[in-house]
Amino acid sequence: MIFIPILKLFNEQDAINHVNNLSFKRMAATDGETKTINYILKELSKKDVGLTVESFLWSKTSTKLRKLIFLWIFVFVLCSQILLLRPVITWIILPLDGLFLVGLFTMFKLIFDHTRILFLGRRKESRNVIATINAKDLYPKRPVAIFTAHHDSVSSNFPMKFFKFLLLSAFLLLLSFLLINLVLTIWSIIALFPILEIDIIYEIIRNISVIIGIIILTEIFITFFNKKTNQSVGSVDNASGTAILIELAKLVKNHPLEKTDVIFLWCGAEEMGIWGSKQYCTKHFEELDHDYDLNKSYNINIDMVGSYVGVVDETGLIKKKKLNDNLNDVLEASATKLNVPFKRASMAFGTGSDHLALRAFTKKAVKKGFQVSCFLSKEDSKYIHSKKDTPERCSATNLNACIEICYNSIKSLDLRVD
Repeated sequence: MIFIPILKLFNEQDAINHVNNLSFKRMAATDGETKTINYILKELSKKDVGLTVESFLWSKTSTKLRKLIFLWIFVFVLCSQILLLRPVITWIILPLDGLFLVGLFTMFKLIFDHTRILFLGRRKESRNVIATINAKDLYPKRPVAIFTAHHDSVSSNFPMKFFKFLLLSAFLLLLSFLLINLVLTIWSIIALFPILEIDIIYEIIRNISVIIGIIILTEIFITFFNKKTNQSVGSVDNASGTAILIELAKLVKNHPLEKTDVIFLWCGAEEMGIWGSKQYCTKHFEELDHDYDLNKSYNINIDMVGSYVGVVDETGLIKKKKLNDNLNDVLEASATKLNVPFKRASMAFGTGSDHLALRAFTKKAVKKGFQVSCFLSKEDSKYIHSKKDTPERCSATNLNACIEICYNSIKSLDLRVD
């Protein structure tokens, strides 16, 4: 790791001031979003950072698909419960399982295909803000560092921690429900022949499955009451990321890299299904692929910097998978040199943030060298999407540390460019 010291190249109060100034309701397609865009433009115009504002359309597609998934699970479990009460026809659950899994796979594929633009419901308009700062050496097919942060905020009826517990619990219970029902289904098929009888053991197992099904139905029913509202001022999520990108853009404008362009992207409607980053990639990916060597490029997404500086390191409920090859290592090495505490988080369901769109587009184009990283203070999730996500959850020390880590890392990576 090559260390480039930062000799007070930025005002250490500016980032926290941005968080305080941006701590108002900023739900996508509201007056709060317009106020946020104007603030970003005003701050960066002071340093002559050239900006482009791009409008795009979005709808509540991901919300509607999630509701459809919950409804699909609810109907499946309810039908299975009815069939379990009649051992003679319980075997019907087997083909029902196949239909259920095919439907579930299709809906999940639609949700997690971040290269697809799919509108469901009424369309609304939001905006991305984009700044490109060129390298000193404008040679062809140079690398690009893309910084992303969403500027919108949202709240929900249920605390984030409770909602995640609800989803994890329902998922694990659904797996148990499917496995137990598979045993009961096979048992009911064999019972059609004079080999095995429906006895007290079968009924005990069946009753356990019915109880699990009732719990699943209750949990799924509760999820229907969770709605996105405009009650959070979103200081950690994500005034912090917006503020950090503002200061990083100023810093890179004054001290550009030698061989790497830097793009700053403030994304809109991230909380509604990472719409801003998806729309940006849809519009600009071919251009990026033509102009840059994406196999040597990377995206650093800043989603939450609150009570500490952390990154997402691994994702997956059962089998954990690294988010990137070595980009987190570079960031941590920079943090170590700066003597900044740095935490890596493992997340069961990952985080639905803007880096996912860039990773999806580069993978689709078979650009395997492109890496993504996501700054996220996982332990602050208990505050986000609620009225508790207020400015005092952030600190100037952590915001400035993230700025220094990011700048030092891209400078170091830039020196390694051939």
